Amino acid sequence: MTTVSIKAQVTADHRLKLTLPDDFPTGPAKVTVEPITPQTPKVETDLSPLGQRLRAIRDAALAEGMPVMTQDEVLAEVRQRRGEPADDD
Repeated sequence: MTTVSIKAQVTADHRLKLTLPDDFPTGPAKVTVEPITPQTPKVETDLSPLGQRLRAIRDAALAEGMPVMTQDEVLAEVRQRRGEPADDD
């Protein structure tokens, strides 16, 4: 049995793209996805106290499953909440 371990990136839209080695057999395959947690916490010493607090709020929201939005999605939501017309109107 051929087993390959590849590090990959999951995108904000929860898609995963892999390129397997040329010698990997074709046909049905079993895919197991395991998140990789950083070995050491990232220290962000350049952040102000407010920046550190905002980062903590963001991290907590992501841990609870809050979806990540692109800049365009955020701006569209702001326009919608303000009652402004969408860009394509």
